[in-house]
Amino acid sequence: MRPLRVACDRLVAEDPKKQRSSRVPSGRIERFARFGMTASQLALGSLAEGARRLLDADENGNRRLDASVVLTSSNARQLAEGLSRMRGAAMKLGQMLSLEGQAGIPPEFSEALQILRQEGDRMPDSQLVRVLAREYGKAWHEKFEHFDHEPIASASIGQVHRARTADGRDVALKIQYPGVAKSIDSDVDNLASLLKLAKVLPFELDIDPMLAEVKRQLARETDYLQEGSALERYRELLADDEIFYVPQVYRDLTTSHILAMEYIDAEPISFLWKKPHPQPFRDALGTALQRLTFRELFEFHFVQSDPNFANFLYMPSETKLVLLDLGSNVEIATSLADGYAELTRAILVDDRARMRDTMFEMGWLVPQDREEQVQGLIDLVVLACEPVEQGGAYDYGNSDLSQRTSDAGVDLAFGKGLMRPPPPATIFLHRKLGGMFLMLQRIGARVDTRDLVSEFL
Repeated sequence: MRPLRVACDRLVAEDPKKQRSSRVPSGRIERFARFGMTASQLALGSLAEGARRLLDADENGNRRLDASVVLTSSNARQLAEGLSRMRGAAMKLGQMLSLEGQAGIPPEFSEALQILRQEGDRMPDSQLVRVLAREYGKAWHEKFEHFDHEPIASASIGQVHRARTADGRDVALKIQYPGVAKSIDSDVDNLASLLKLAKVLPFELDIDPMLAEVKRQLARETDYLQEGSALERYRELLADDEIFYVPQVYRDLTTSHILAMEYIDAEPISFLWKKPHPQPFRDALGTALQRLTFRELFEFHFVQSDPNFANFLYMPSETKLVLLDLGSNVEIATSLADGYAELTRAILVDDRARMRDTMFEMGWLVPQDREEQVQGLIDLVVLACEPVEQGGAYDYGNSDLSQRTSDAGVDLAFGKGLMRPPPPATIFLHRKLGGMFLMLQRIGARVDTRDLVSEFL
């Protein structure tokens, strides 16, 4: 029995608009100059906003300037657009921040950065051909019966092209932007400095351990040979699954900068919230996605850690979900998975003393933390786990939990002074858990999360 087999009309895809192209800055000096231009634009925007406020007094005649002259919607859009044109690690880190509203990122910036989760510019044909020639040789075109120069998707690290090989295989080629892998460290450092300069990140927040983990993970993500191996591993783990499908990797066409996979004719998962679909269908889809997340953490100890909506497709003819991107993957140590299991058990029985002990063991709390901070973090974790604690069919589509956890996180950091990033080993796992909540929210699914997680405890 296939639980996703629910009556659902297949969408007729509209003709896609030709994507805007722009050259990818590939050298470190060139990328540093782009950061400088973005910083200058933010400074000019802040000066303009400051001048406006000096001229516009409030009802009491007061003229007040503060950090909010930097944190404007206009500046946020300029930053997001600048990162989108740069692509690479800069755009990828911006995407991650767009999912981290609970970490104290100002709402104006978090909302503006959401445009980075959409498709970016494509690289011009001249750059594309140079990459193909570098990876496959000057006679690269002889490998293909047909190659579509217009990408079917463009993201932060690369863009995807459809092609037919000379031996008749339909393939999807993920082609990495030039210079991306070599600029990871400088991109991450430059963006972190820019965000602190813009007061998006507090100067007193020690993010060095987090940045080191981000650099390490992005280095893995730009190695397409590593991603090919991860896809093959994931394909084996889900070989007998009735719902999920992982494309085959074609090793003969895969290099460190080009990933070749079988082409899958499927719909973007966004079709679920662009047109109405039966509630039972959305519930079954959401349940399947959340069960897979728990399997990754508690059974596989191997997590696909990029919850970008573009990484999920749906095949109506097969009633299957297609999982595309395994570049961002995390190995979960058994001790870490056991810690999350123990914390979840404590939440299920509302045992705050047990939660406290587990958080100390996992490194979320340290002996120097004040009791107010300890209780504040416990409150935040319990709140974030509302779907687990509540039980029954949790209505993700009508939940305002994201906003409530964001408000509680800001209060914990700035009100109670617990301004410490989570342990580096948990950063990308939390990214997956938070992103999956947003996925179920957009789908409008109702899922018995408590019952699901109990299967694994």
